This record gives sequence, structure tokens and C-alpha cells, in this order.
Amino acid sequence: MKPHTIILALVLFAVLLFAGVNWGLFSRQDSISFIFFSIQAPLGVIMLGIVGLMSLLYMLFIGRAEIASLLEARKNSRELEAARRLAADSEKSRISELQAALSTRLDGLGGEFAVLKERFAGVEGRLGDIVRRFDEEGVFIVRGSNSDDEGGDETKK
Repeated sequence: MKPHTIILALVLFAVLLFAGVNWGLFSRQDSISFIFFSIQAPLGVIMLGIVGLMSLLYMLFIGRAEIASLLEARKNSRELEAARRLAADSEKSRISELQAALSTRLDGLGGEFAVLKERFAGVEGRLGDIVRRFDEEGVFIVRGSNSDDEGGDETKK
């Protein structure tokens, strides 16, 4: 139970207990004035009826407020779920677009790689020819300082 319901129940129980203990006083007939007219009735019973009516109205208003709150929460839950689905769909769409862009880029890079591979094969072939030619002619490439060239016998190409 909610705290306000427990408090209301305790207050009503205290009022009913008080009325039960003093029932003789509550049910005694007196003259009650309603400004424009007056009647003979038990004031305690009338006041007890008013307290009961106010409690009933309070419970109705609280019930109405809780129902409105639950309906609002349900509406918000639906909107949140719709937004979640929309975000998931847009994320899927974004991922699909990214995959397509990456695939296109990779295909382009694959083509560039094939061109570079062909060029490298050509360069490798020419380099192999040059090395073979140097080997056949007996020319060696010497790396080092100029002090190795003192004799002047070697040819540089």
C-alpha cells in the first residue's frame, strides 16, 4: 500500500474509534443551524458522514491521479520503444551505408594494388635484368668510402 493510503486508513480508524467510544454524544439530538434554517439532528453523525464523504472523494481523486500517471507512463514507454526502434533502424542503415562505402573503397584499393603489383613486377623484372647484365659483364657495385678507389681500376656506372 502507498503511504498516503495507510495514513488515511489510520486517520479514519482513529475517527471511527473516537466515534464508537463517544457514540452517545455523537447520536444526541440537538438544534443545528444552517444559517438560513435550522433542524433537529445528531451533530456527531452529520460530522461523521462528512468525514466519510471527504475520505471517499479523496480516494477517488487519488485513484484518478494514479490512473492518469499509469496511462502517461504507458504512453511514454511506447514512445520510448518507438524511438529505440527508430534509433536501431537508423544505426542499421548507417552500418549498411558504411559497409557499402568501405566495400567500394576496398575495391578501389584492390584495383590500385593490382596496378602497383604490375608496376612492381615490371620494376623487379628490369632490376633482375640489370643484375644479370652486371653479373655477365663482371661488374660489381661496391659500396663504401672513396678510399677504396685508390687504384682507379674500377669503373663506376
